[in-house]
Amino acid sequence: MTSQRTNVQADATLLSATRDSVVLHGVRRTTANDIAERAGISRMTFYRRMGSVENAVLATLTHEFRSYANTVRIGTPTGTGRQELVHFAVESVRVFATSELLASIAERDPEFLIPYVTDRFGASQQLILDQLRTLLDAGVTDGSIEAAGGTATTLLLALQGVALSSRVLLKTDAFEDALAELAKMLERYLTPSNNGAQQSGA
Repeated sequence: MTSQRTNVQADATLLSATRDSVVLHGVRRTTANDIAERAGISRMTFYRRMGSVENAVLATLTHEFRSYANTVRIGTPTGTGRQELVHFAVESVRVFATSELLASIAERDPEFLIPYVTDRFGASQQLILDQLRTLLDAGVTDGSIEAAGGTATTLLLALQGVALSSRVLLKTDAFEDALAELAKMLERYLTPSNNGAQQSGA
């Protein structure tokens, strides 16, 4: 039990050290030596636990996404499935777009993110996808959402598009307006089509 707790604490220290290094230097200039020194371990121990700097950065991103996603879910007001999903989606974009870690990577090493946009979903994206699927299921169950097999993936891509454009949006003071439009778009996209027919008939 003590050993497991020690390992968890050691991993948390390593991830924190990796985060600090990437925020300060970016991915390419982050070294195993720097991370190990910040974590108070040897370089050999770093490689034994993480394998590579890239693995450490990916693990740190996943940890950050999981932490942010959990925080957003906990803070989501109770409502219909659609209301909760829209809130989760918009607030997720907000916290991820203002993450120091992501901002550093996007500014210094944007190519690091390209494979997860053009080639495959990473563990961080899968975390959000799982949350979206759970919220979609709740909305379908209570009748507030109309969804198909590809709805969760489409939502993830929409959120990702706004998040990846956040630097431009923040620089032009258009970020909050973009989030408001995103919420409006998601509301219309997820609302069952028979709701619209009933409203127009009324």
